[in-house]
Amino acid sequence: MHAVVIPGLFVRLMSKVDEVLQPTKLSYFGVATAAYAVGLMACFGANEIYHNGQPALLYLDPSLVGSTLACAAVNNQVTDLWDFKEEEDDE
Repeated sequence: MHAVVIPGLFVRLMSKVDEVLQPTKLSYFGVATAAYAVGLMACFGANEIYHNGQPALLYLDPSLVGSTLACAAVNNQVTDLWDFKEEEDDE
């Protein structure tokens, strides 16, 4: 269960990053969503090949973090992404 929730929260965070940083070349949310799908496919593929359960985080985390950092490099926003803090809403 946790293997899907935490990367899902990361993808949601990338949608907030898109709103704040407004990247010009690649969308962080789009890249993270694609990386999530690729990571899941890699996990299912490994399960099929080895006929043994694999931890999903073994595939999801590197695909999400690596693709997000690559996206930030393409957008020239690595420092902005690294220092990103979500602002709290005043209600």
